[in-house]
Amino acid sequence: MTKLLPTKERIIDIAGDIFGREGFQSATIRKIAEAADANIASINYHFRDKDGLYRAVLEDIFSRTFQKFPAVPLPGNPTDPEERLYVFIHAMFQRFLSHEGWGGFSGRGKLIAREFLDPTPAFEDVVETYIKPQKNILSSILSDLSEGKMDKDRMISCAVSIIGQCVYYAFAGPFIQRIAGNFNINEENLDFLSDHVFQFSLGGIRKIINDAIENNSLTHQEKHS
Repeated sequence: MTKLLPTKERIIDIAGDIFGREGFQSATIRKIAEAADANIASINYHFRDKDGLYRAVLEDIFSRTFQKFPAVPLPGNPTDPEERLYVFIHAMFQRFLSHEGWGGFSGRGKLIAREFLDPTPAFEDVVETYIKPQKNILSSILSDLSEGKMDKDRMISCAVSIIGQCVYYAFAGPFIQRIAGNFNINEENLDFLSDHVFQFSLGGIRKIINDAIENNSLTHQEKHS
């Protein structure tokens, strides 16, 4: 399949796997060129240098999966805040675990893990283009869920908690299996994981909102006592 791709796309495809398995420092342009059945000159022509190639690989990985698995409901689907929250969480797990996402590429999956745990300067472009907009989408969902009763700091804490759960399940699978036996973190369990994080998060959000309402009510009573 890879050999049928045009040279530029073939280099990106092979480089993603090699960068993921060996890391940026250990991977060499020569090794990538040989594996992609290309020459070093073609890599320099398309990407200038190894850093340019690495940035192109990251852009390819994220653009593909975010287009395939959008974080918002498709037109015509329910758009209430709870449904939007579930779609957001489910899309994250699809990107992390599905065969059509990062779970289908062993090397690329490791590359994503490397960047999340130890970001390189190249990851800054990804953060600005893909990660921060996702945070804004989630913050909008939380704002609608709370109907304005959640302050900004609490909203950010909830957003980070939701994203953190998805990231943890995606990258800590081997550890989780050691402490939870047959609790499988894979594509077959994707819907269960999405529903669990959704229900767990929604329960916490409702508690926070109820506490905020009670605190505001107490403050109002104190002012008028």
